[in-house]
Parts: sequence; structure tokens; C-alpha cells
Amino acid sequence: MKLTTLTPPLESLHTSSDEILLVSLISSDGMPVVHFGEGLDFDDQSALFFEMKKACDRVLEGLKLGDSEEVFIRCREGCISIWPVKDMVFACLAKPTINSQRMQMLVWKTVSQLSGLI
Repeated sequence: MKLTTLTPPLESLHTSSDEILLVSLISSDGMPVVHFGEGLDFDDQSALFFEMKKACDRVLEGLKLGDSEEVFIRCREGCISIWPVKDMVFACLAKPTINSQRMQMLVWKTVSQLSGLI
């Protein structure tokens, strides 16, 4: 897996809307592999996104519902969409004004592209 092959789908998602603030592909140890956008601290943010995915999976496992396919969180300050991609995690952070269905479709398209590359 070369970073140059993973960059175009992430960059395309980031440039697709002014409301998308950050896109990141995170390794299985919680470190950013590729990211575009603005963030406070990419290492800290990536670790938090990775932990969110793990926490949701623990809840779903406890409820006997399996692993998460998508985690979508909306709050006053923004929206986060987190998806598994093989053994990694893909995260997208957007402004709260984004249409959630549009965001989910854009993210799903990117995740599908990444899955084919990894």
C-alpha cells in the first residue's frame, strides 16, 4: 500500500465541500496515515477517532449486534463520521451545517474507494 494511492480519495472528499473540515485515515495503532484539513493535533485527534470506533464496537459486542459499520455523531459544533477500512479507521469531521445524508454519501464513496486500494 503506497500513500500516493491513498491520497486522491481523501483529497477529493476534503475538497468536495467547504463544510468538510478534516478527513483522516488512521492506522491500527491510532496514528494518522494520511490526512487533509485542519485540526488541533492530528495525533491526538486520530487516537480519539480510533478510540471512538473501539468504544462503539465494545457496546455493540455487548449487545450482541456485531461490529460497527459506521459511527455518526452530530453535536452543536460539528459532525463526525467514522468507518472501518480493513484494519484501519477512516474519519471525517464536518461543520454542523452540513446535510448529514450528503456527508454520509460522500464518506461512503470515499470508504469504498479506500477499501479497493488497501
